[in-house]
Amino acid sequence: MARIIPVTPGGMPRVDLLPRSEIERREREKLSATWVRICLLAALLAVVLVGGAFAFNLWAQQNLVAEQARSTQLVQQIGALSDVSGALATETELQNFRAEAMGSDLAWTAILDKVRSPLLPESAVLGFDLVPGVAPVPAAAGAAKDDAAAKKAVGLTGTLTIDSPNPLDLGPYVRNLRGVAGVLAADANAVVTSPSTPGRYTYTVDITFDQTVYSDRFVKEASK
Repeated sequence: MARIIPVTPGGMPRVDLLPRSEIERREREKLSATWVRICLLAALLAVVLVGGAFAFNLWAQQNLVAEQARSTQLVQQIGALSDVSGALATETELQNFRAEAMGSDLAWTAILDKVRSPLLPESAVLGFDLVPGVAPVPAAAGAAKDDAAAKKAVGLTGTLTIDSPNPLDLGPYVRNLRGVAGVLAADANAVVTSPSTPGRYTYTVDITFDQTVYSDRFVKEASK
């Protein structure tokens, strides 16, 4: 037997009755609306960029004015400190002058101890005629004093006058004096009787000290 298959209808038929011109007009309106939105967004973005640039420029100008005011204030403060700068310059000049004038300052106690150490108990240093040499060369900043150079340079030279109750042999005393630290040279000069005190003798010795006898209290460090 043949099978009959029922046919199901596809629904209500639809027909687009709009003319082609109307469809194109609607598409043009839609496209125009899209371009209008794009232009509005571009204009809004341009306004935001211009506003941001204006705000940044205004901020930069305000900072520039503030920095100029700060610079002016600093210049005024520096001008107010000109007296201090002048005083510091004067102090430096005076320190340099003192270093040059007092560079050969002597440690007298140490010098007298050096010349007395080889003497006999009955003898004494009656006087001296000593002249300081040139001032020591300042050491570089941060550098230690050159003791080797100081031991070779002449620091003090002249004559010692020694009083004794005995006619001493100056040879041993002079040899002992030459071995004292700080003494470069020592030579016997003369032996005479004391005109003011009978029975006493006066001796003179030529002596030269090195620059280790300087006190170095006023030596200024050389600038780099």
